[in-house]
Amino acid sequence: MSGRARTPAQAPESAPAPGSEPAGVLVHELVAARSGPPLDRVRNKLSPVLHPWLRQFIALSPYVVLATSDRHGNCDASPRGGPPGFVRVVDERTLFVPEESGNRLHQTLRNLRESRGIGLLFLLPGMPETARVNGTAEPMASTDPRWTELALGDTEPEPGAGIGTETGVGTDPAARPGPGGFRWGTLVHVAEAYYHCGRSSRFAGLWDTTAIARNQADPPLPKRPAQGPPQRPQSPR
Repeated sequence: MSGRARTPAQAPESAPAPGSEPAGVLVHELVAARSGPPLDRVRNKLSPVLHPWLRQFIALSPYVVLATSDRHGNCDASPRGGPPGFVRVVDERTLFVPEESGNRLHQTLRNLRESRGIGLLFLLPGMPETARVNGTAEPMASTDPRWTELALGDTEPEPGAGIGTETGVGTDPAARPGPGGFRWGTLVHVAEAYYHCGRSSRFAGLWDTTAIARNQADPPLPKRPAQGPPQRPQSPR
């Protein structure tokens, strides 16, 4: 073995020097360099419009998660549920999500006041694939002239349908607009839409009927945490 000292491996010129870039930028560049570019079949599934398969998936989906953030990047992911097709496919570039007061935190509304970006993830029970939609959004009330133009007058769910952020919210009379009452929703303008393969749900066993039956028979957690004011951490003495 030679006694000559080894010289450390030189980093590629394109790699940022440690500490010169935010950690997320460095990790992204390292991962992108190691994994290589996406396959053509993956690139080709990205669509600027809702093609027929996506429209059908959304029309059958009873559950969607809306992701938004404020102008500072504080994020929120909020679930919505209702009868299949409660999210309206207005056309190949537009969706309408009917809304209710839900838990009255109005996190999605507050975010959309500051940043219009939105991401949606649609699920269909028993199907491993999901549908993803990214774009911009704007809250819209029935007082908007477009409400009639887009024929949104019949978006109000049936009694007990439960559209909202918590199970049973739709049955709360105080939260429901009632016939002819105030109605509102989120109009989504599609920028990118695609189906997502079912690897993650298969890895998770999300629709494993044995696991579902076991959790229904013997819930691993109580239905919800005990109610009460949030506990403040104790100061060290």
